[in-house]
Amino acid sequence: MTPARTRGPAADTRERLLSGTLACLRESGVEGTTIAAVSRASGLSRPTIYAHFHTLDELVHRAVETAAVDLSARIVDGLADTHSPGDAMVEFVVAAHREFKADPVVALVVDMSVDPELAGHGEISPAMFQLTRRPVRAMLAGETEALERLDEIIETLVRFLLSVLAYSSENTRDDVRLRAYLRRTMLPALGLSPATDLARA
Repeated sequence: MTPARTRGPAADTRERLLSGTLACLRESGVEGTTIAAVSRASGLSRPTIYAHFHTLDELVHRAVETAAVDLSARIVDGLADTHSPGDAMVEFVVAAHREFKADPVVALVVDMSVDPELAGHGEISPAMFQLTRRPVRAMLAGETEALERLDEIIETLVRFLLSVLAYSSENTRDDVRLRAYLRRTMLPALGLSPATDLARA
């Protein structure tokens, strides 16, 4: 029997640095997140920071990406009661929108996805596709036809998600309106349907 692997000191150090960076971003925004601030928040020295991340930008990007992955996992965990893959997709976007309004770090996910310098000259970044692949695959589990269109579904979902997060309207004013809007517009674009008993909402 092989002994279980344990996390090494380097992984623990990176986790402390990412947690410290997220704390700085939530408290002071991007402008107030400096190497000195991360050092204070994480309790680690500047040389230790630079031993793990070459630049502050790299550290901030990794921290925001980590927060996005964690958020995605939390949202998917909360989708167990949805009645169809279509409903799961709608609730995924509604929950992400709710978090976006509550957490400044989630807002940075959008900034990093649509800023031309950060997103590869206006393209949806490969990282954004990677962040969405696992939750979308989980939402489509058992749906053979939909899984064959996985990349197309991911791209369409990401486009709707970024649009909803970046631009407010009457349709995004609250969860009820947003849910109804997504059922009318996003689900047909995804080629999915809501559960029959929810389609009227």
